[in-house]
Parts: sequence; C-alpha cells; structure tokens
Amino acid sequence: MNYKSRFSEFSKPSFFSRVDADHVLNWHIGVDGLGRKSIEYRSKFTARKVVGTKYIEVSQYKKEEYCTIRFSLCNKELEDLFYKFCEDMVEKTRCVQDPLLGYNAIIERFTLWKKLFNQSQEGLLSEEKIMGLIGEIIFLRDYLFSLYGIEKSVVGWSGQDLTRKDFSYDEMWYEAKAVSYNRDSVSISSLEQLDSDVLGELAVVLLEKMSPSFAGVSLNNLVINVCDKIESVEAKELFLAKVESSGYAYNVAYDGYVYALKSIKRYSVNDEFPRMTPRTVPEGIVSAKYEISLPLLKKFEIF
Repeated sequence: MNYKSRFSEFSKPSFFSRVDADHVLNWHIGVDGLGRKSIEYRSKFTARKVVGTKYIEVSQYKKEEYCTIRFSLCNKELEDLFYKFCEDMVEKTRCVQDPLLGYNAIIERFTLWKKLFNQSQEGLLSEEKIMGLIGEIIFLRDYLFSLYGIEKSVVGWSGQDLTRKDFSYDEMWYEAKAVSYNRDSVSISSLEQLDSDVLGELAVVLLEKMSPSFAGVSLNNLVINVCDKIESVEAKELFLAKVESSGYAYNVAYDGYVYALKSIKRYSVNDEFPRMTPRTVPEGIVSAKYEISLPLLKKFEIF
C-alpha cells in the first residue's frame, strides 16, 4: 500500500477511513482535528500511559463502543518517515490473532519508532561510514547473534568506543570491516585496531552498491529489522543507543544507499597475521592507517 498516496485523499479534518478490511486489527488513517496526518487503532482496551515525542503526538479516547489510540504527525518534514511508520505498524501487527492483544502489540512497536523519531533531523553519515555501520550490524545479526545469543551480542558491541574492538566477548574479540566488492584490500584505521595479546578475528563484509530500486540492504531497514529480532526492551534500547552513537539518525536519504551482501569472510588474527601495532612499528610512530591485501589473507581465512 502506498501511504503517501492514501493520505493525499484526505483533506477534511477529523476524517478517517479503515486501512485494510482484511486486517484483524481495526486500523484507520486520516487527518485529525488539527489537520495533521494520523493513524489510529480502535478496539476495546484498557489504556496505559503512552508518552509521544515532539514529532509524534499520542492521544487516547474512550467511546461507548470502542477506545482509540491515535498517533499524529507534528512535523511535516518527517512525512516520509511517518508513512513508513504507518506501514510498519499495520504490517507488523498482522500476525496478532486476537484483537484484544492488539493494543499491547501496538505499544511495544511504538517504543521502537519513538526512538527513531527522536533521532531524526540529524546530518547524514558519509558513504564510508554508512557501509561501515551496515557491515557491523550485518556481522552482529548474521554471525554473533547465533554464536553468543542476541542480548550478549548487543552488550559486547563497542559501537563508537574507538579504544576497544568492535565486538568483545570473554577472551574473544572481533573487528568488522565493510569492503566494496570490487576492492582487493581492507583498510585498518589505527595501530590499535588489530593489536591484542589474545586471539581475535577480522571479519570482512563484502558489499556491492546497487541502484535504490534493488531489494538489497539499506541502513534504515537494517536498523529496524534487527530491532525486530531483539525481544528484550533493554537490549533493544541499548542497540539503538549504540547505533545512535555511531552517528546514525533515521533519514530517508539513506534509502538511496542500497547494497547487495556478497559474503562475510572471517580471518584469524594470530601472531603471523600481517598487521601494524604500537609494538611493531619504529619508535616515534604514534599513529598509522594502512591497507591489507585480501588475497594474501587467504591462509588466515576461517571456514
């Protein structure tokens, strides 16, 4: 459903229509009394206190035949994000079989979006940083979640703490790097990045940039989809905090950066691994950025 097109049909204040007659939950979209684009859920439920944001106002009403919780957009500059919000709220609640459980499912879903709306209106990351963040999140999702469990994996993610490895668990560490598919080297940005007295791994996430119409990986959708996999509210909020510390805030412009995930390769960083560290460079060198040839790392690859 094209929500931008659907909302263009509404002009009169306080006019709503049902989103989907086949949906178990009674969702309506329209324009509230102040002329703001809104989505609301109607059913019988016991209302809880729900706090909105400066971008989304939450209102709750009770009539004799049903109750209503309404989400109204307060900032027109975030219309594209609001359309995605409406689509997500409707589609992610299709699996709710009992309308009586719909209200709680909606509140839980709004908790995620509340954070995204609060983060909005920030500047864009560079494409290098977009790829880097995508690479870390993909490695977290596709490898670490199954190895350590979701909550422990999130806790061990260092985010933008540059004094630590990307991921640390007990006596093991991982450094994740996103590399363009047509490159044959990986950039290491500091002497400390691969420096350690214990065994670790370098994970190289190969990405190929595609057209925006390609059904690939984009940062906005990746953040939302990984949040869906995190059941714990505390772990979900920690994940979003670490994404935010990386400089990310939801912006529709990120949807123009779409990538195909080609592979994830892991390399054992042992004593023979080619690396520069504070202990191996000549005295007086305090920082360095260098490239490592990927073909020459074949013998360190973990299968």
